Amino acid sequence: MVPKVAKKGTSFKGAGLYYLHDKQSDTAERVEFTHTENLPTDNAETALKCMTHTAMRQNEIKAANGAARTGRKLTYPVYTYSLSWAPDEQPTQEQMIAAGQETLKTLGLDDHEVLMVAHNDEPHPHLHLIVNRVHPETGKAAALSNDHLTLSRWAEAHEKEQGKIRCEQRVINNEARRNKRFVKDRRSLDKGAFHNWRRQRGRDASYVRQASAKNLSAYHAGQRQALRDRHAAQRDDLYDEKEARISQLRAQLRDQNRAKWAALYREQRAAWRGLNAAQKTAYGRLRHHLKQRGDDPRSRTETGRRAIAADAMRAVFGGDNPHGALSRKHEAERGALASAGRREIREGIENINERYRQDLEILKQAQDQSQTQLKETQTQERQSLQQEHSQQSQDRARDIKEGRDEQQFRKETGRDLTDEFTRRVKQRLEETKKRREEERKRGKGEGRERD
Repeated sequence: MVPKVAKKGTSFKGAGLYYLHDKQSDTAERVEFTHTENLPTDNAETALKCMTHTAMRQNEIKAANGAARTGRKLTYPVYTYSLSWAPDEQPTQEQMIAAGQETLKTLGLDDHEVLMVAHNDEPHPHLHLIVNRVHPETGKAAALSNDHLTLSRWAEAHEKEQGKIRCEQRVINNEARRNKRFVKDRRSLDKGAFHNWRRQRGRDASYVRQASAKNLSAYHAGQRQALRDRHAAQRDDLYDEKEARISQLRAQLRDQNRAKWAALYREQRAAWRGLNAAQKTAYGRLRHHLKQRGDDPRSRTETGRRAIAADAMRAVFGGDNPHGALSRKHEAERGALASAGRREIREGIENINERYRQDLEILKQAQDQSQTQLKETQTQERQSLQQEHSQQSQDRARDIKEGRDEQQFRKETGRDLTDEFTRRVKQRLEETKKRREEERKRGKGEGRERD
């Protein structure tokens, strides 16, 4: 059993963001279970809110119990520590909770609000305890002096109770402390170097994983942008093709209608020449009038026949306006031909637009399919990278469990964890001996000089 006290904190919310989620993620796969003490809820998030509320109402709670509201404001209400079992131990949830409750009682925190969080992201089982230093009934803050030594003594007693001492050095140190002797583990200097090296190695591996994830994300973003640009270019090409077909249709119909307009102008010029020639004689005017009149429905009645005769007399004697009538007729013919040309263009453009809409729909379906394929491919690549990172984390945890990281430390630094202190002592003795030898030589016949 290894207890470890973390730094005191100011925010229960921040503690929850770290302990209730995976590292640098919003997921919570490493949380094995949670448990609350002296709280009205079993929900971890709600428990943290309750603890925050208690800490913020510290002065009110103290005043309600008749205590003085003076004194320095509590800056760090969050107290966290962990309990770690050996990798070969497999404690049950009940055993882990019971161990946590024992440590709370040992530290005098058994009446305080507590959230326990068990993690499964390391090869050894471990339990984190988030404690509210503010007592929920008195409002007083727990002092927690010498908490490290208190937990060390509890861990020693716990291992003795379990029947197996796993940390012999802790027993020796605690015995020395009980005999009022100062204890400092010189070899911990080397252990500290090793743990710093291990922590930095893990941090570097984390940076590499983050960098690879960012590079993959940037690469995927470039792929998506390239696909969007390619799709936009395809739509632009389809639109340009449609506009080219419309321009071609206009040119084709213009060439076809040019002959029709030429024929119409020839007919109208001939009609003007015939009209001018017919206006020279009365007979010609009458003949032209009868030719233009055609089958008149007024000829079926007596009154209509008189009107027809009157029109014929006006035509003979020049009383009507045949030039104006012919001009209006020619204008109507030109308008009808122009309308027919516009109708042909409109119908042709509508056909081209309908074809364009169909082609655009087909293109859209193909583009949607390519986007779906790209998403699936990128999802597989992200999952592969996550699996690779997960495998790396598992390999690192296995190296720690099996001691291969210690071998790597020796290989990289040339330092041995157990013999480093002896090497340093020997080096200092040699340096001292050499310095004294130099002092002796310098002081020969002249007295000893100080460095």
